[in-house]
Amino acid sequence: MQTGCKEQTELWRSSSKSNAYNALCNTFYVREIHRLSKESFNDVERLQRRFASLPYYIEKAASHILDGNSPLTLDTQNGSWIAKQSRNLPKYDLEKNTLFFGKNAFVGLIIPVLVYDAEYSTVRIDSVDEVTASGFHCNQFGWVDKAGKSQEGVGIQVLKPSKTAFSAACCGHVWLLGRATTPRVLTLREMLLAARINWQDFKHPFITQK
Repeated sequence: MQTGCKEQTELWRSSSKSNAYNALCNTFYVREIHRLSKESFNDVERLQRRFASLPYYIEKAASHILDGNSPLTLDTQNGSWIAKQSRNLPKYDLEKNTLFFGKNAFVGLIIPVLVYDAEYSTVRIDSVDEVTASGFHCNQFGWVDKAGKSQEGVGIQVLKPSKTAFSAACCGHVWLLGRATTPRVLTLREMLLAARINWQDFKHPFITQK
């Protein structure tokens, strides 16, 4: 009897995960096709390559998201994570940033990046792809110093990886004029990076096969 119950439970878990996987893939396909339809492509072959690569990256994102250890609530129908939004932006601490990145800035590190202007603020997900004695390079947002401050004069600030910062980034939290507003939709690239976050140890992101 116990063996039968165990097998039934495993079957239910397998079916539940399969349904979640299919829902995520469908959502990502719709989202990415819509996004690509809005872009301007002068090179037809480039557009064809983008479409051809979609299955690989979408299936990879869905698989790693479901296999991850995120504490956030996953909405598979909308392809997003859900968590209560704080009234205030994640705080930047110069001393903690300098100490953390002085020891832990390495190629492949997943990082939360505060992006802001006079009205709009949000936290995005990026990764480190180059490190020098004076700072490091964010794959999307460019060069920053050892404290995570932009060296290119743009409105970005790399934050020390934390549950608060990554929760805001993964859930797409947005602040308009300092007040919480409708969350943004993460890009497929961000979803792939988010799936690599090791919530038990931010200094050691999960390594995925290319």
